Amino acid sequence: MKEVDVLIVGAGPTGLTLALDLARRNINFRIIDKALLPPTSSRAKGLRPRSLEVFDNLGIAGKIMEAGSTDMIFRWMEKDKVLKETAMRSLTTARADTVFPYGVMIAQWRLEQILRDVLAEEGEEVHYGNELLEFNQNSEGVLATLTGIETNEQLRCKYMVACDGGKSFVRKALDINFEGTTYESFSALIGDVEVEGLVPDAWHMWRHPDYGIGMSLCPLPGTNTWQIQVPAIPGTDGRLPSPNLETFRSLFYESTGITTVTLNNITWGTNYRVNERVAEKFRVGNVFIAGDAAHVHSIAGGLGMNTGIQDAFNLGWKLAAVLKGPAPTALLDSYEQERLPIAEWTIKNSHESAKRVYQSSLKGTGGIEQGVNDDGTQLNLNYRNSVLSSEHLITNTALHAGDRAPDGIYQTATGTPARLFDWLRGARFAILAIGLNNIAVLEAIQPQFPALVIMNILNTDGIATQHDHISALYGPGPVIYIIRPDGYIGLISDGRDVKAIFNYLAGLVIPKA
Repeated sequence: MKEVDVLIVGAGPTGLTLALDLARRNINFRIIDKALLPPTSSRAKGLRPRSLEVFDNLGIAGKIMEAGSTDMIFRWMEKDKVLKETAMRSLTTARADTVFPYGVMIAQWRLEQILRDVLAEEGEEVHYGNELLEFNQNSEGVLATLTGIETNEQLRCKYMVACDGGKSFVRKALDINFEGTTYESFSALIGDVEVEGLVPDAWHMWRHPDYGIGMSLCPLPGTNTWQIQVPAIPGTDGRLPSPNLETFRSLFYESTGITTVTLNNITWGTNYRVNERVAEKFRVGNVFIAGDAAHVHSIAGGLGMNTGIQDAFNLGWKLAAVLKGPAPTALLDSYEQERLPIAEWTIKNSHESAKRVYQSSLKGTGGIEQGVNDDGTQLNLNYRNSVLSSEHLITNTALHAGDRAPDGIYQTATGTPARLFDWLRGARFAILAIGLNNIAVLEAIQPQFPALVIMNILNTDGIATQHDHISALYGPGPVIYIIRPDGYIGLISDGRDVKAIFNYLAGLVIPKA
């Protein structure tokens, strides 16, 4: 019988992000998907700034940015006339604490392809055509029965993470309540089509007097495909139309009256209903759920795929810390504690976004762009209430333990400017000290925790201008920040409580020498 440390069920963005994080930490895992081949449908199509920071930490943000677009235009139409145009970049406020202030449009299948390619470079692959039939667990781990293309297999793992979607087999098998609402009164047809007669320079939307947006066509960057969305209005027999090419062509003409645009070559179509649900818990024993298996929400605001990616990034380093030691298994409890409130926030934010889209589109004043706002960047989400967030003797900083660590510019020893996130990149904990003249604390920490990376930025004694960007973001000091591998601040101290710093590092995350 084969054994792995972690079995990942589902190879969408959530599962692939977790696989990449575990691969760079040298954790033995297997990632499976019941589909015989990778999907080619667009599905989700936007990454938010915080997700881009996650992929930057994994070293692949550049590849994703090259494949996507940050320059999307939202175009509000009446027949063939342009009523209003809004640039995607104008919908969020530019920030000095990130190199990714804007989202990027990219089809989900293209993102998954990039993640699989990078995973292959790590010597790993997705095992397609492998479905989880059943599993049993005890205190030692999980025994999973998989069905392959030709035969069944039993696999023993210490932990299993279900990233198997909104209809999650694992969540149901664990008898976890999926609490919330399904909006039966409204559904939409969504598909991927090719379009002739329309310039692919914008997301085109046409108003419907009852549903707000009656037709939406969004070009998918780097492809010749558009994603089409249209309300699914029941016929006189009460039945919903089928998401096929004939239906889309008919509804396009009905919604726009345009005869010079032709829809061709449909490659995917589905009937979509809005679900707003969150699992009552994200862990049962040695089994975790993540992504859509743990939470589903309105597509307005484009947060679903992003929240799953960030679930995975939160869980990956914790699994590795427990598997490789010396972190206690109780560390894994913090996954649910930190991510469940984020899922609840996401549902609320997506719901409010959907209301804004509907109300503005009914008035004819705007469309899908009304669902985008600064909150949707996900840069302001925090874990301040987490058991992993600790503050000691600090009064001179606006940041709190549990906040996302901001990116900033500092000067290296050679005088060249560098970005903080470039230094933080990788599977590690870090200490950022600012204005700490008494370096005895740092000198004591480093030998005990050699895997820890430490930077001491002085901003006193007349050299403040060299690091004024960092000082503006983190405060003038003296202050010590312990930054977690997922880019959030774990502990803040002015350095006087040395014991608290040592206890935090030794008790949670990093082995002594």
